[in-house]
Amino acid sequence: MKGEKREYEDSDAEEQEQGEEEEEEESYEVEEILDERVVYGRLYYFLKWKGYGEDQNTWEPEENLDCPELVARYKRRTRPYATGVDVSKIWDCPPHHVLRLINTVDGERVPRNFTYVDGYVCTQKVPQPSTVMFPCLCEDGKCGATCECMQVPYYDADGLLCIEHQHCIIECSDACACSIDCPNRVVQRGNPIEMDIYRTAGKGWGVITRKPIRKGEFVCRYTGKLMSFGESEDLEKTNTSYLFDLDKEVALGKNACFTIDARPYGNVSHFFNHSCDPNMGIWSVYINHLDPRLHELAFFALRDIGVGEEVTFDYNPSMPHESNTETTVPDVATFRCQCGSPLCRGFIFA
Repeated sequence: MKGEKREYEDSDAEEQEQGEEEEEEESYEVEEILDERVVYGRLYYFLKWKGYGEDQNTWEPEENLDCPELVARYKRRTRPYATGVDVSKIWDCPPHHVLRLINTVDGERVPRNFTYVDGYVCTQKVPQPSTVMFPCLCEDGKCGATCECMQVPYYDADGLLCIEHQHCIIECSDACACSIDCPNRVVQRGNPIEMDIYRTAGKGWGVITRKPIRKGEFVCRYTGKLMSFGESEDLEKTNTSYLFDLDKEVALGKNACFTIDARPYGNVSHFFNHSCDPNMGIWSVYINHLDPRLHELAFFALRDIGVGEEVTFDYNPSMPHESNTETTVPDVATFRCQCGSPLCRGFIFA
């Protein structure tokens, strides 16, 4: 009986081992990665299993996958900007705007129906400026200290801004005798831009600089579709973060006459993120006229900005920093701020 009992136990162990081998043989194999999503900071992939129908596809966390080649192939297919793409191959940019597009976060591509412009695209309701500027008569190509255009020193000898934020900038006009190299033509001359438009983990697109930017240095203009304030009101519920009123010289409580919409048209500033403690400020600039309704907007560095640092500006510079909790204001869209600054208000009004 002992021998028979022992033989039965041996046979049972063999069957158990065979069952374990069959379970190992039935392990699932990923055929293809179809999609991805982030849930509470955790990355999931939507998987097609080899030998199973589409109704058996499942979401699985990234750490459960052991198919690095399939993951790499999926990222190559869905993240065309992972290694950086020259923006000039996508949009018609000015030669001095040297930009790259980088996305290593997700499969988001460039905005649809966006046209790169470094000026205004005006609607029919935008008139010609109603005022003119008196030109200078400087004959050596550059305005000097005795020129009327230079009576207010907007820039220092290095072309860096040297006026306070509350003041407007008035540059030489096309009617002036000086050349484009005049020290009072900083904004209209433009500044070489070397930046990366990159995908952030929680703030959409952002922009980092690839070269140092000095305090007071001109960065770029805020450009886009220039429209009447009435036209912009139809966009306020869906497009608030790209609307910028030209209200520098508008009385408190009054509406601006015109607004810039940077969603359909714009330059690299279309991608600038908000910060409650920004490294750029925005100044009003007059170039070929003094019409207070139609000034231009220009970004200047508020401090030195290092290579690899994100460039930002305050979407609501008049808003105090007293509160860091989300607040509801009637008729104003409220967004939770993600800037991460110690001075963060906790919200963005747009």
